[in-house]
Amino acid sequence: MALIKGKEVKEDEGQEYPANPRLWNMVRAQSKSRFSKQSPASAHWIRTHYTQMGGKFVSSRKEIDPRNRDVAEEVKEKKEKESKKRIVRDVKKNVTKPVTKSK
Repeated sequence: MALIKGKEVKEDEGQEYPANPRLWNMVRAQSKSRFSKQSPASAHWIRTHYTQMGGKFVSSRKEIDPRNRDVAEEVKEKKEKESKKRIVRDVKKNVTKPVTKSK
């Protein structure tokens, strides 16, 4: 516990990950049809419906059961990462002979 302006506040234990990514992504898709944009209300709706459907949260990605992986979402994220990577090429000047006019 930490003190902030005389009040005791629980320290953040870190990020929580959904234990069932397939269910989490399904609920997120439902929220996109319900809410026009991301907001605290939509985040709250997602979290409550995920837990109502039996979803749990874990403290690390290693604790996620591989049977519940959302392979389609992982492929999509991988493609996005690849497209965002900076393309690095060797820049070499082409050495050409100077053009001389012949008489």
